Formats: sequence, structure tokens, C-alpha cells
Amino acid sequence: MSSNQRNALVVEGGGMRGAFTAGVLDAFLEKQFNPFDLYVGVSSGSTNLANYLAGQKGRTLNFYIDHSLRPEFISYKRFLKGGDLMDLAWMWQVGELEHPLDRQALFEKNPDFYMVLTHALNGRAEYLRAGKDNLLNALRASSTIPVLTRQPVDIMGEPYFDGGVADALPVRWAASQLDVSKLMVIRTRPQQYFKASSRGDQFLAKYMVSNHQGFALSLKERCSRYNDSVHFLRQPAQQQILEICMPNQKGLANRLCKDRKKLQYTYQVGMETGFAAIEQWQSLK
Repeated sequence: MSSNQRNALVVEGGGMRGAFTAGVLDAFLEKQFNPFDLYVGVSSGSTNLANYLAGQKGRTLNFYIDHSLRPEFISYKRFLKGGDLMDLAWMWQVGELEHPLDRQALFEKNPDFYMVLTHALNGRAEYLRAGKDNLLNALRASSTIPVLTRQPVDIMGEPYFDGGVADALPVRWAASQLDVSKLMVIRTRPQQYFKASSRGDQFLAKYMVSNHQGFALSLKERCSRYNDSVHFLRQPAQQQILEICMPNQKGLANRLCKDRKKLQYTYQVGMETGFAAIEQWQSLK
């Protein structure tokens, strides 16, 4: 590989399924494996990537098996009364108090780290490069699911929601960046997964359409965009692409899992998958 060619790492979101990703990336940290030059995260994938770049093994697991299971985080009672189902603002505040992200370590080598956001008005994907002034708000915005969290997150005067609405699997964008020759994508879905048309997306689109037509249209097109990204992974490309996928097996966490044992098991499966992924990557030419 010539000196100007770069390796990219793309990390999908998926709520509590991100415990799998936490395991994969902690395996990388354990083996001091980081051959990447470009990092792109969506939703919980952004948070997992930030932790990986900060070098804090075990920190994200703690969020999944401790903070996310506290009653303050997910509250159906609060949601039915007009509040947020998931209180991400509380999560970040408590997380930074108890287990702060090592931002000095994260930015020490000025990583080319991007978080995918969805503009709450026009519905377009925006790829925000992490900076010391925007990191925590952007990480929160990247995981702020519309309706489940009532209000978007303000960043520099603009409102943003979860990046998974506009570009849940940003492999095309990563592959299009300058000099990217090899790409690893960590998915929280099985390899054969394609997104079916979602009644939930259609409902949310109707809910949003009165004030945010662009965002509503983006919701309606979410499934087709995701499946186009999966097809892209399977087509011959200029880049070598390695998919690391959550296995299709029983006992693993789903998006809103609140079972500590399942989350711990999902993390362990991720660790094993991560060790195997290192060998697979090293076998690429």
C-alpha cells in the first residue's frame, strides 16, 4: 500500500445492540490494533468509536450494563406523560461525572473522526468532524431518536437528530473519501440482514410532516437507503471491504434490551468476533 492510501473504519448504531460493537472495539484495544486513518460512526456507533479512540477499554460496557439499566434512562411512564423515552441528556451528564471520556487522549493524534447526524428540518445527512468544542453534543445528537426523544440537539444553532435516519450505514460516504483503499464496517445486524419497510418509520413520517417535510421524506426513504448501502458492500469496488457482523443467534441483545446478562453476553460475543476480525483484516492484501 502506498503511503497516501488510507484505511477507514465505519461503525453502525443499533441501540443496545451496540454492546456487540463495544466488545469488538475492546478486543482491538486489548491487542493495540488500530490500522485506521478515517473513522465514521452512527448513533451508538459514534459513542463506541469515541471510546475506542480515547483508549478506555471497558468504559462503554459499563454504560450498557450499568447506566443504561438505571430507571432514569429509559422510562415508559415518563414517555406516556409527554417526556422522553430515553433521557440521553441525563446519560451524558452522569457518564461524564462518573466515568468521563478522556478527550485529551482522543484528540491527541487529531484523528479524522466523523459522526453522522440528520438535520431535523431538511432530513439530510451531515458528517461532522469531531472537535473539542462539539464532541459531546454531537455524540448525543447522533443517538437522539426522533419522537422517542422529543427535541433535537442544537449544534451551532442547527437542530439534529440520530444520524441513522439519513445514513445508517455510511459506507458509500466513507469509501468516497480521499485515498481510502481498505474499509472495515462493524454492523450490529447479521450479514444477511436487509431492512424491511417499517410501519414505525411511516408513522413517524406522518407525525413529523406538518413542520418538517424534508425530515419526513428522509424517514420514508430510510429503508431503501440502508439496503442500497448493503448492496454496495457486496458489489466489486475500488476498495477492499471487510464486514464484521453481529451473528444471527439467540441470546443477544436487541435495540432496547434491559437484560444485563444478555448485554454482557453480547459484549463477549463481540470480543470474540473482534479477535477474529484482526486476523481477517491482516489477511487482506
